[in-house]
Amino acid sequence: MVKAEKIFGNAFGRLARLTTDRRALVFLFFVVISAIFWFLGALGREYTATVRYPVRYTNFPENMVMVGELPSNLELTVNAYGYTILRYYVSRRLLPIVFDVNSYSLNRLPDNETRNFYIRSSVAANRIAGQLSADIEILDIRPDTLFFSFTDKVSRKLPVAPVTELEFRPQFMLKGNIRTDPDSVIAAGPATLVDTMQKVPTLALSVRGIDESMRKRVGLKSFDRIELSESYVWVDIPVDQFTEAGIRVPVEVTNLPDTLLIKTFPSEVSVSYLVALTDYEKVSRQQFRAEADYSVPVTMTGRLPVRLVRQPDFIRAVRYYPRSVDFIVETTQSGIRTD
Repeated sequence: MVKAEKIFGNAFGRLARLTTDRRALVFLFFVVISAIFWFLGALGREYTATVRYPVRYTNFPENMVMVGELPSNLELTVNAYGYTILRYYVSRRLLPIVFDVNSYSLNRLPDNETRNFYIRSSVAANRIAGQLSADIEILDIRPDTLFFSFTDKVSRKLPVAPVTELEFRPQFMLKGNIRTDPDSVIAAGPATLVDTMQKVPTLALSVRGIDESMRKRVGLKSFDRIELSESYVWVDIPVDQFTEAGIRVPVEVTNLPDTLLIKTFPSEVSVSYLVALTDYEKVSRQQFRAEADYSVPVTMTGRLPVRLVRQPDFIRAVRYYPRSVDFIVETTQSGIRTD
């Protein structure tokens, strides 16, 4: 008996809760419906609101460049129905307002010798309205004045500087200089910027495992308010396989008085270097010159230092030995040098 009462008690409890939940759901449903009707009614009324709209400037005066920044957005105080304003906020990814600067009459600021001008934003109201919905009435535009500061555009020819990070395979090296095609570009912009430029670097070019000559298309570094005649150049990287070679070069003593004779020990230095296989046969002894300057004080060991003062420009990693030589000095008879 007690068990039956307990079962019926639980059943009536669940039924009461279900009835309460249904009442809550019905109430919530009517609340949502009321909110929707209220929202739709609100959208049908007119409102005054402030909206931000992007702006883009085009067609600046020829041979002139802008100095300073222009606002990227205009703040518009508008009057429109609620659903029109809602549609604007939903579709904010619209194309920016195109502000054709050259189509307006620019007003020079008074008592100003530079090219500083202004345009009242209100003169563009009709054009701005044409790019907005016909249902939106523009009441105000901020800023109310756009200021333009221009300076003469100057041009200058500048060399292109390749920026590279190269890694070669074993026995391969750079042969000659890295060149660009074209080797120079025209930079145009404000004189204050162009006059300080010495070169136009490329974007960084990184290549690994190089074993042959190559030609790469590389972009040029961009500069704020600077126009370049080219957006990219071709970078030529000459590469060749190198081998190690050696040659013996006589030591020539300079600044020796005519009354003296000198002999060096050894009389030659051994020069080792890396040379491209295609240039191996071009190397000759006459292309080198090793000098020992007699006017330079001898080293602590009493030896004359030797310098390699001439070598072919197409060889790499040049080393020579010894770096100094012993010497014997003799006096010529009657102060006359004998050869």
